[in-house]
Amino acid sequence: MLAENKSLKTFLWKQTIVGFLFLIFPIFLFFFSGTGARLDCDPKECILNRKQFTQSSEDRFNPREIERIGYNYQGAARQKTGVSSSGFSGSDLEIHLRNGKNILIFGTPVGYQFGNLDFRSLDSLREIGIVSSLTLTSYSFGGKLLFIGPTLAAIGYILILVSFVWPVGPDLDPKVLAKNRIYNLILFVGTLSIVTFLYLSLWNWAKSYLIS
Repeated sequence: MLAENKSLKTFLWKQTIVGFLFLIFPIFLFFFSGTGARLDCDPKECILNRKQFTQSSEDRFNPREIERIGYNYQGAARQKTGVSSSGFSGSDLEIHLRNGKNILIFGTPVGYQFGNLDFRSLDSLREIGIVSSLTLTSYSFGGKLLFIGPTLAAIGYILILVSFVWPVGPDLDPKVLAKNRIYNLILFVGTLSIVTFLYLSLWNWAKSYLIS
């Protein structure tokens, strides 16, 4: 009996460690894939700042020199726009200038970026040509990671939660059963609230950093 209890405790601790690794692994994935861009324009010049968590780059151009806005399609080739993200099957938003220069915003699959630094806003800037003041921002954490990351975090959370729940079964005393159910409910609501708050805080901090 003692050997079984010891074996069970060892298993639960290993399960907790694995769950914790699943819980934090998406943070590292988002850290290396996160990219953002900020476009600040005045009547004379536009400054495009791109950021990752480890580096940054900048481009400057005259808003009146914009010829058209398009996408740089390269099939399944790996694209890297300066310090921005790289990936396969990406469609990169691109500013074409009259002098022949092309400026890539950042390389991320279309549909997985958040913000107003998009085709419509840039095309409006091209049509206007001169603006008194304009700021556009966008950020992205990649494409598939938006699904893989939360899935890994959910698996990790469940593994950790299962390690700490109290048993609930028909063979238990009614008072003990009621007590265990209340404990499990508090455990679930409390830990889910904490994990959700921490992830949302990290997301908002990362977003603010990438578009600053």
